[in-house]
Amino acid sequence: MWQPRFVYVCIHNVLVGQEFWKQLCAEHGINKEGILEDFATQGGDRKDVFFYQADDEHYIPRALLIDLEPRVIQNIRTGPYKNLYNPENIYVSGEGGGAGNNWASGYAQAEKARVFSWY
Repeated sequence: MWQPRFVYVCIHNVLVGQEFWKQLCAEHGINKEGILEDFATQGGDRKDVFFYQADDEHYIPRALLIDLEPRVIQNIRTGPYKNLYNPENIYVSGEGGGAGNNWASGYAQAEKARVFSWY
C-alpha cells in the first residue's frame, strides 16, 4: 500500500509543515509527545496514513525536515512538539548558519552538502 511521505525543505516549508502536523495531531487525538489520547482510541480514522506507529505506542509523522538554517530546526528540537518527530528524520546542514535569505548562498551550501544521492 502506498504511504505518503512529506518532505519539508527550507525555513518556510519546515515552519508550515510544523503547523500542519500540529493540526493533524489535534484532529487524530495525538498529543505533543506522540501518544494517542484516550478519547481517540475509538473509531476508524486512519492515523497510519500520516503517522507510523513505533513499537512503544508512539505515533511519528511520516516527514523529513531539512534546512540549512540551524535556528529553525533547533526551535523544533526544543519546542513543545520535540518528542513527536523522529530525530533521524531531521537534517540540518553542518556547513554553517543558513543562507540568510540569499538563494545563491543556499545553493552553494546545498551543493557542498550533497545530502541526497539523486541530487
